Amino acid sequence: MPKHQPVSPASMFADAGQSQQVFRFKKQVEDLEAEIATLKASGFSSEEKLELESKIQSLVQELAQSEGVKHIPFEEITRNPLQPRIIFTQTEQQAFTNVLREEGQLDPVLLLELTDGIRLQLQQYAEQGLFELNQALFDIDRPYILFDGERRWRSGPFAGLEKLKAVIMPSQESVNLLEIQSRAASTSIHQKKLHDLELAQVLISQVNHRYPHLKEALDEALDIELPRALNTALTRLKRNGKLTELTTIVTAERNTQLQWLADASLEDSGRAVLDIILSYQQSPANVSRHVFPLLKLPKELKQAAWDSGVEPKKLRVLSQLNTKTLGLPEEKVRKIRMAAIQEAIANNWSVSDITKHVQELLAQHNPNTEQEKPKLPKEVSNLEKTDFSKLAPNELRLCQQLFNRKMKEIQTLLSKES
Repeated sequence: MPKHQPVSPASMFADAGQSQQVFRFKKQVEDLEAEIATLKASGFSSEEKLELESKIQSLVQELAQSEGVKHIPFEEITRNPLQPRIIFTQTEQQAFTNVLREEGQLDPVLLLELTDGIRLQLQQYAEQGLFELNQALFDIDRPYILFDGERRWRSGPFAGLEKLKAVIMPSQESVNLLEIQSRAASTSIHQKKLHDLELAQVLISQVNHRYPHLKEALDEALDIELPRALNTALTRLKRNGKLTELTTIVTAERNTQLQWLADASLEDSGRAVLDIILSYQQSPANVSRHVFPLLKLPKELKQAAWDSGVEPKKLRVLSQLNTKTLGLPEEKVRKIRMAAIQEAIANNWSVSDITKHVQELLAQHNPNTEQEKPKLPKEVSNLEKTDFSKLAPNELRLCQQLFNRKMKEIQTLLSKES
């Protein structure tokens, strides 16, 4: 079989009669459908409903004037396992089901023919560990793969639809699905639509895509090695006095970022992961501290994110329930953790609610083990060591006023987090 040359996501629309028009409008339609779904779930006025439906109808009419809309059975379509978004909550799906049931499908989904070239590409990505071939809702033997419209595809059967209106973009050459992922991720990240767990997996996939030689050079899997490489790179930048420059480099032009990386004297793996993070204008420090650690979460916590969209802050608190803190075997810890997850989701607990519950569980199951104390900033640690007995009364009153102001600031920040 001759080797196919990858085509860019933009050029693959060139030969599809309706595709250019659909691509131009798909983001607007998707956003409007999402807005309707949200409003339907919470209730909205008839005026708002008419306004939104009018906007969508104008787009649907333009799409209807084009050629190429087909009706495809759901069982002939598979999800794209490299789609940046992997979290579709039950609440969101129910809202979309209601929209489809009441309004019908307002615009086509976008499909790619699942050619032998794309199948081979997917098999190679699975072998590289970017996704599992046997995951739910993915079937490599189906004729079509989703390019856009997964929420409609997931919700359609529950709304009683037998087929899905679709625009099929024929693939005469091999389409690079990781290039599509990168493009889709850029939009989702910019709009802050990705969960931190989704972002972590996108970053790992894109390092693998743009730096394929790294996988062979590293001893362990990328999701283990790349967080280490990032931490090492940040440590080296700090030692070389260049860490403070990152704040400016994050939002700099791409050529400036690449030149800065070239001059930073970093190892290949550290330079690669920083390159990908900076290409999406993300903070490397934030990725290191909050994003990559989610890759190490227990499977049931990841599942809670995938199924119910549990926020990263809540996942981090729940992850404190582990064998070390509870002093129990893994099987018992897993049951305790699962019960806590289910209760948190069922009761829609805030971060502070979950924190309180976790602390109660730790005290209940392992009262003799002192809970790990978070590492405090140097300024706070110094304050803790301060001997106030040496201060004069007027100095103590000033301290009291200062602490009262700071306590109000802390309470405000905590209320925002919860």
